[in-house]
Amino acid sequence: MRILINRMLVTALLFFFSAASASALTVTMGGVSGQTVTTGDSLSVTVSLDVGTTTGITLLSIGVLFDDSQLSYDQAASTTTSYLLYGGKGGGGYLKASTTCGGYPQTAPAGCSLRVGTTNQVNVDFVSADLTNGTANTTGSSAGGAAPLLATLVFSVTGTGGSAAISLSQSSPGNVIGLAGGASTTATLAGSGSVNIVPEPTTALLVGLGLAGLAVAGRRKA
Repeated sequence: MRILINRMLVTALLFFFSAASASALTVTMGGVSGQTVTTGDSLSVTVSLDVGTTTGITLLSIGVLFDDSQLSYDQAASTTTSYLLYGGKGGGGYLKASTTCGGYPQTAPAGCSLRVGTTNQVNVDFVSADLTNGTANTTGSSAGGAAPLLATLVFSVTGTGGSAAISLSQSSPGNVIGLAGGASTTATLAGSGSVNIVPEPTTALLVGLGLAGLAVAGRRKA
C-alpha cells in the first residue's frame, strides 16, 4: 500500500510540474542560430510570444541585445504587430504595441526603436489596454495554436568576419513583465545565439591579391 501511495504521489508531482512548465510564458527568437551572412546583408530576426495559460499581463518588455560592432539595427525596415491577445473584460484587455514600437494604431516607423542612450539594445514593448485587469485571453501552445509574432527586427551586417551574438533579455534596463495588481513574472527565453559573418567575395579576393602582392614584393627584395 505504501509503495502504491508513493507511486501515486510521484505521478501527481510529475503531472503538476509538466503542466506548470507547459503553461509557462515563453518568448522565442528565430532566425539567429546557424545563420551564415555576408557583409552588407540584411538579417531578419523574429520575436514570438507564447503566453501558455498566463493571463493578467499589463506590461511586456523584452530586450534584444546585439553585437553593434558587427551589426546595425535598421528600424525603418523592422515591423511590430500592432496588437495581440485581443479580448478581455469589456474587450479592453488586449496587448498593444507601445509608442516605442510603432504604437496602436501604428505610425511610421513601425519597428521598435533602440533603447534611449544605447546602440545595442532594442526593447520589444507592449502594454495592455486595460492596466487594471490586464489580458484575459491566451494563445499559443495552451490554445493549440502557434505563438503569435511580436516583432520582426532587421539588422544590417556591417562586420567583415567572425560571429555576432544576438540574445533575448528580461533583465536589461527597461525590461519587465508586469501583471495585474502590481506583480511581475518571468518568461522562458529561447533562440538566442549568433550568426557567422563571411566577407563579400570581392573583398576576400582583394585581400588574397593583396597578400599575394606582398609575397612577391618580399621575394624581389630578398
